[in-house]
Amino acid sequence: MRNLFLNAVILIATTALSTWANAQNAYRCGNTYSQTPCPNAVPVDVNDSRTSAQKKQTDAATAGSTKAGDAMEKSRLAQEKRDLAANRGPTVLIAPATVQPTAPATPGKAHAKRKKKTSQYFTAQAPREKKEKKPAKAKKEAASKS
Repeated sequence: MRNLFLNAVILIATTALSTWANAQNAYRCGNTYSQTPCPNAVPVDVNDSRTSAQKKQTDAATAGSTKAGDAMEKSRLAQEKRDLAANRGPTVLIAPATVQPTAPATPGKAHAKRKKKTSQYFTAQAPREKKEKKPAKAKKEAASKS
């Protein structure tokens, strides 16, 4: 039993040492990066050259951003819950730059040409296929032959 325990400890220790992170070479080949050099490759220093104070500052900023994001998500979920409870549906915010003023309704032909009203929600649509137009003369000739 003791021999089995000792073998397990040795196996774990050798596995941990063999996976030790070694610095690898990185090369810039044009606009891409690779572990293998290519023609005209430029070696890139990938070591973290920050001081421990700079690393702590970056980690603190990341933690603050994460905390702010979590608070915004919590606020959004609470707002959606209130909206659903009031049977109003979710609140949709539209940026002022995306809202286009509507033209006043005018009677007559302009009213007939107006496009149908679109929803305030985005809906993806496939592009329409273009139909080949026949010249006006060809249409008249086809109509007169029939």
